[in-house]
Amino acid sequence: MEQTDPEHDPAQLRWLFIDLNAFFASAEQQMNPQWRGKPVIVRPAPSEFSGAIAASYESRLYGIRTGTSVREARRLCPDVVIAEARPDVYVKLHKQIMAEIERHMPIYKIGSIDECSCELMGPQRIEANAVALARRIQQGIKDNVGECLRSSVGLAPSRFLAKTSCGMKKPDGLTVIRQNELPAAIAHLPISDFPGIGKRMQERLRQSGILTTDDLWNMDAKQARLVWGSVEGERVWRGLHGLHVEPPPVKPPASLGHSHVLQSEMRTPDKTRAVARRLLVKCGSRLRRMDMTGSVLGLSLELESPERFERKRGERLSLQRPIAPTQDTFALLEALDDLWVQIAPALRRARPHTVGVHIHDLKARADHAPDLFGASPDQGGNARSLKLSKAVDALNQRFGKDTVSIGPTNNLPEYMGAKIAFNRIPDEHDFWE
Repeated sequence: MEQTDPEHDPAQLRWLFIDLNAFFASAEQQMNPQWRGKPVIVRPAPSEFSGAIAASYESRLYGIRTGTSVREARRLCPDVVIAEARPDVYVKLHKQIMAEIERHMPIYKIGSIDECSCELMGPQRIEANAVALARRIQQGIKDNVGECLRSSVGLAPSRFLAKTSCGMKKPDGLTVIRQNELPAAIAHLPISDFPGIGKRMQERLRQSGILTTDDLWNMDAKQARLVWGSVEGERVWRGLHGLHVEPPPVKPPASLGHSHVLQSEMRTPDKTRAVARRLLVKCGSRLRRMDMTGSVLGLSLELESPERFERKRGERLSLQRPIAPTQDTFALLEALDDLWVQIAPALRRARPHTVGVHIHDLKARADHAPDLFGASPDQGGNARSLKLSKAVDALNQRFGKDTVSIGPTNNLPEYMGAKIAFNRIPDEHDFWE
């Protein structure tokens, strides 16, 4: 007999988690119909040595996975389609997908560009209703956003288990983990399949004698805290047992930055410096958009390894410089010039591979008391160079990227700095800055 009272339903379903399958590769197949049904990988930069950031399910039949180098992918499948990453396209599709999900139910949290969680309410918690809702969402994405955009859904008593179940059947899967079937429903999974348990955490668990899911299940909350070294252990323990977990409070960002893997022809000192300056211009624009200032500037370089054809990492260098709190691009670039003088000799030892800039110690601009003598770079927001920086922002936002640029932009990569990270989804501003 069908259960009609969610409060007395032994499954105790509370969460729906949805994940887009091979999202970037599927997006390219959606935008390029001639690639549908073919093996496709997406690379972040036009290099044979860059690793795929997405691999279509057709390419996986040849042993190609996320992280496989382009050169290796061509060896495994000579006909593989190599797509250049287009973050702006993926962000646009992401927004359309989230809007489609919102047509069916409110989104509780967007975890990354290709996943989100939703809380089941009232009659939605009855399993038959939850399953029907999940299928409507999956079909709605295909019908209203793109037929190639397949997704997997997990239904479970906790967000932790819903995300876990979401990965159990791909593509187009729907998996239900019921409270009354725990722990048997998850006992077969390796602990690496659970959210947040990466290689380092696996090693820490191994050192504590936790090798299997049964071991993980049989811990108590206090032991989990000790193993994780924080309250996060108890959060994982509660989620694993199907119990409610409040999300951690959102902390204001303490830093921001951009990095870029250089194309082969860009791996000269002058071109690397130009890339670093362009990345810092983007950082300055983001600071002003967030109305924040930074007081430490960081510059990092990774040099080519002598064994680069074996994809080994080279020497990594990092420098920091304190600066007066600022959001002015010109003040930031002046500080970058000082750091570049210090790091430039390293480029005589090897070619650069990756360059990055970061701004630390972020604070809201309103939190700074104005300097009585006007000595701070921003001069309480009245510095001429800061006003010029803001004017450049306004022109580029209105008329398009690089309508006005600080320094030459010829031959610089189009999507520099606007990459999609696991915990950050670029918005429209990232593509005109």
